[in-house]
Amino acid sequence: MKEKIFEDLVAFLHEQSGAFDVPITLNTSIENDLGITGEDGEELIVNFSKRYNINIDNFYFMKYFNPEPFISRIPDEVKILTVNHLMKAIAVGRLADDVIDS
Repeated sequence: MKEKIFEDLVAFLHEQSGAFDVPITLNTSIENDLGITGEDGEELIVNFSKRYNINIDNFYFMKYFNPEPFISRIPDEVKILTVNHLMKAIAVGRLADDVIDS
């Protein structure tokens, strides 16, 4: 069952990122490896929450995604969000710091 969910998540991430040539593992970084950042990151997480019925009320996008390149503010250092973190969220039905850090 977990393998089937992972395969579906990989297909979803390829579709969302357009990075079909990037091999996706549990350690794949959403921003660094798939190139999803800024508003695209927010859109990805919203779509992820709808597809997998994940509560994202306590997920703070700015902690995990750099701003769009054309934004002039100096970005804060962002935390890395990986495919494994998304798998954890699917398992518990929510995406938040405590799930990511567990």
